[in-house]
Amino acid sequence: MGRARHCKVAGVHVTDTTLTIAIPGVHNLAELQREAEENAPAYALVTIEDANDYTLADALLTDVAQRKADVLAMRKSATGPMYTAAKTVEAWFKPLLTALEASEAALKRVMGQYRIALEKREREARELAAKAAETHDAEALVTALTVASEAATKPAGRATARYVWAVESCNPPAMSREFLVPDVSRLEALARAHKGDDPPIVPGVVFVRRAIIGARK
Repeated sequence: MGRARHCKVAGVHVTDTTLTIAIPGVHNLAELQREAEENAPAYALVTIEDANDYTLADALLTDVAQRKADVLAMRKSATGPMYTAAKTVEAWFKPLLTALEASEAALKRVMGQYRIALEKREREARELAAKAAETHDAEALVTALTVASEAATKPAGRATARYVWAVESCNPPAMSREFLVPDVSRLEALARAHKGDDPPIVPGVVFVRRAIIGARK
């Protein structure tokens, strides 16, 4: 890779050959996990019958959200330097890999086109052979079978080839309903953007009113 490269970020030191990561201590992680797992079943059984119940649930939610934020911060203190180091190393290799992947894709494309052309040539030759057999044209039959045999012969090389069908274009009005999948993400975006007490109107779609609760830490 040439001259040694060095990168120093919080808790991480990276060179061409060395990656050193300082992991902050999380000595009480097991205790925090035990407590959270013990509380989870009780929280799942909370019900709200009146405003007082709601206020209690709000207090519990605030506590859970704060503890979650603390745990996420603890995790980030350990994983953040790792991600930074990984991005640094990936950046070293990206230009090389990009060039190699472009070459690989170009070669696969032309090789695939050639194999498809061979398959087509074999199919057409066998059709000609069938017609020649019907008309008792021995010379044309031999020629067609020879071409078909040559086209069916796999070219020498290590690369493998298999044949699949791929979608090239679609004409929705001509397609059956089973393949007309609704754009749920677009419908959800429409629902989120809609204002007012009445739901959006989209034929065939039922919208339901939900409350999104935001936890404050």
